[in-house]
Amino acid sequence: MPIKARLTASFVVLFGILVIALAVAAYVLASRDAYAKLDAELQVATGATAMAAGHELNEHKTENDGEEDLQAVLNDVGSSDLVNTQILVRERTRNAVYKSGQLAEDLRSLSSEQLKNGATVAGLRIAARRLEVPKFQTAFDIYAAQPVAPTLARIRKVRNSLLALVSIGLAFAGFLGYLLALKALRPLQNLADTIESVTSSDLSARVEVGNHPDEIGRLGSRFNFLLDGIAAAFTLQRRFMADASHQIKTPVTVALTSCQVINRDPDAALSDCRESLTVIEHQMLQLRRIVQDMFFLSQADTAALELKKEDMNFDDAVADAVRAAKALATAKRQELKLRSIPEARCLGDEDLLRQAILVLLDNAVKFTPEDGSIEVILEKKGDHWLCIVADNGRGISPAAQSRIFERFFREEGASRRTPGAGLGLAIAKSIVEKHGGTVSLLESRAGRTSFAVEIPVYEGSVPAQAHANSFAVKI
Repeated sequence: MPIKARLTASFVVLFGILVIALAVAAYVLASRDAYAKLDAELQVATGATAMAAGHELNEHKTENDGEEDLQAVLNDVGSSDLVNTQILVRERTRNAVYKSGQLAEDLRSLSSEQLKNGATVAGLRIAARRLEVPKFQTAFDIYAAQPVAPTLARIRKVRNSLLALVSIGLAFAGFLGYLLALKALRPLQNLADTIESVTSSDLSARVEVGNHPDEIGRLGSRFNFLLDGIAAAFTLQRRFMADASHQIKTPVTVALTSCQVINRDPDAALSDCRESLTVIEHQMLQLRRIVQDMFFLSQADTAALELKKEDMNFDDAVADAVRAAKALATAKRQELKLRSIPEARCLGDEDLLRQAILVLLDNAVKFTPEDGSIEVILEKKGDHWLCIVADNGRGISPAAQSRIFERFFREEGASRRTPGAGLGLAIAKSIVEKHGGTVSLLESRAGRTSFAVEIPVYEGSVPAQAHANSFAVKI
């Protein structure tokens, strides 16, 4: 069943329960009121008859004379308000006085057990009262009766009116519930229409939320936020694919060209073939590195990257990375300094953290001129370990500083002077963020560029162990 129908049905059911409950209460009150009025009239009749009987019996010497005058009194009031009231005065089983009240049913035919106060017998409502007459040492039972049919007709009329009102109310509730369901579900319909209009080639559709801070408004806002994220991801993916294609195209083209040149030259010497193979090998190694970096980043994006987090010393990873960068710095006669560093305990994957620091060191060596200097600092900053890699290279232009962590981004002119695909900083950023830390560019100007890596401190207990990696390296 559609949600619209279910909401309408739920509203009708709830409203119907309330209306029916009110109608039943009104019917019960109307019935009680009708019977109360009828009983009140009968009580008035029995009371008036008792007063007249007491007066007439006490005025006469004999009981018969009093009964005869009482009969005359009742006959005289036959045309009054008691015209439809049947009255019977009975002494034990003897019917002493009787007024028919123009009713078909005769109270004299009913037994005393049937004639009870508040009883309904043979379509008659009965009221009873006892009159003690000490003068004659006797007691009389006075009965008054009226037909219950008029009262039942009034109650029936009320019931029919309530049934009509309940039916009209339920119909109105259904119509109103349908309108409310339409209004309440209109934003969801807009959301469904927007979802249907969204395709992989067009992510510009958005849900019109307006100024409605309700659940549906928040749902629309979250869906718009989701579309923004998907659109940004698609844009990043397209740019990533375009950049990756461009980066892969270069080594493939160079290798293919080298093969074609040798293959089409029938007089190619062995030295030329070896030179071409060397070029092809270099380009294939570069291509392999690009593919490996792309695979690493794709794993990080899809949460498929497995981190072997364990209690480790971050300073060990930093020192190992410095040792690995020695050969690169030595080739350019650069001075690589590692300050005396404290034991830095953290929770992480030592291999990946070493790779992240090595990326920063590799970039520092690439963009620092010969005879330059590179400095690595590790210190504690609050609840984080702060590792700074600084060099005295030419620096990064202000226009490029905001994009250096983008994949395949390389500053204009740098791609021609230094090898690489522009994935190193993106990989370092992904690794550090997977460890709950951050990597950032602190400053960059001519003669000073520094990057900072922050990793959360781990305060858990660990067995004491030898630590011998705090040293200074000078090349």
